[in-house]
Amino acid sequence: MDFQSRIRKEFARQAETLSVATAFTDANVLDRIRAAIRPTQTMDILDVGCGPGILAAALAQEVREVAAFDLTPEMLAKARQRCQEAGLQNVRFELGRAEALPFSAESFDVVVTRATLHHFPDPHQVVREMVRVIRPHGKLVLADVVSSENTEEAALHNALEILRDPSHVRMLSVSEIQRLIDAAGLRATATSTWEMPRGFEEWIRITNAPERATPLFTIMLAMAKAGIHAGIDLGFNGRIVVFKHRWLLITAETNPQEP
Repeated sequence: MDFQSRIRKEFARQAETLSVATAFTDANVLDRIRAAIRPTQTMDILDVGCGPGILAAALAQEVREVAAFDLTPEMLAKARQRCQEAGLQNVRFELGRAEALPFSAESFDVVVTRATLHHFPDPHQVVREMVRVIRPHGKLVLADVVSSENTEEAALHNALEILRDPSHVRMLSVSEIQRLIDAAGLRATATSTWEMPRGFEEWIRITNAPERATPLFTIMLAMAKAGIHAGIDLGFNGRIVVFKHRWLLITAETNPQEP
């Protein structure tokens, strides 16, 4: 199975569970992203990897148009349903690959993407494509879980994520994402970080793949009891395996050369 097919298979499986997962519907996180974008009624936004449309629907109420873009038809169907139920008529739905966005250059005031970067084999190409479709003086707003700056901790963290979801490639560290932004010719104007406590059961439930739960729980419990925290504060509270996802939200602006 090629990698794009693997992503479509995994996210088709997750379309229902992800659409109601508290980690993605968290109003505080949506407010953080909205504050970074500063939406206006004249703004056109592209949501790359929109999933079930949670962020797209939240933003559409305050902007001219949102293009909800995803690789997985089942996710787009969920996004369309969410927007229809909310009475939103300014969201369009586009299917395709983030590595080759089907939009003309300088089509959007803001490109936003949440929890997608770690699914791309070549994040540099994806960021370049997102920059290509941003208008002069526009913004890229990127939010994702980050790994430890410690290489060994990051490797363990990513190994656990891959066992949970084979479409996972690699969560980057904060410094790696900052270098990614710099390499794309953007100027970072704001960054924020926060921690999201997670429990094993709700984390694994999103994948809708119960056959993965027992072996992964066994591994994570053994690591927790051995004091191996994988850069995510992995632990066992006597009842459940717990850990923390550390998020980075970075706002970057296009910085064209002035004539």
